[in-house]
Amino acid sequence: MPSWILWLSPLVIAPLIAVLWLSWSSRPKGPVAAIETVEEYDRFKAALTSPLPLPHPRKKPPSRPVRPREPTV
Repeated sequence: MPSWILWLSPLVIAPLIAVLWLSWSSRPKGPVAAIETVEEYDRFKAALTSPLPLPHPRKKPPSRPVRPREPTV
């Protein structure tokens, strides 16, 4: 088997795998129970209306005495 086939095979195989994955993942799904969609919508609405948690305040580093800069020559 020529070595160039091994080098070029990922260029053919990778797009084929991507097409197969996309076609499988976008297939039509079965019917969903109405209660599941209502529960998902309620969780979504609760997430939008809840306040964001405040980040922890950063602790200030201990203050050090400021030394004056020495003049450069």
